[in-house]
Amino acid sequence: MSHLIAKIEKIESVDTLNIVSFDCEEQKLQMVSLELAEEIQVGVRVKLVCKPIAVALAKPTGEVKSFRSMLSYSNQLKVQIDSIKKGKILSSLGLSLGTFSLESIMGTDAVERLSLKEGDEVIALIKANELSILEVLDD
Repeated sequence: MSHLIAKIEKIESVDTLNIVSFDCEEQKLQMVSLELAEEIQVGVRVKLVCKPIAVALAKPTGEVKSFRSMLSYSNQLKVQIDSIKKGKILSSLGLSLGTFSLESIMGTDAVERLSLKEGDEVIALIKANELSILEVLDD
């Protein structure tokens, strides 16, 4: 599991549907949730979690530096590849976002097709429904 510490910036609610916006290392994240605990409030710091299999990667090339206007993923984080452990079918990539570490697990064919290597700066893509609050850090 990948963990990130973030501050809640905004909560939008309609009936039982909530979209929570966060700031993590000066990058924006969003989470979709059907229920929110009372302690989930604007300004509170939380620990977020997502499964490594839910972290996709995009490699910017040429003049394309951002995929914001091209993809529906609300969570597009600029990260650096710190490590790549290639398996026969799957590979595990260690990523850094400021002081935090993430993991992405993807097909080895995708790693080779994108020519990913250690030190590359890539965009980590995480669907808003794949991000969740593990723990509230502020009381």
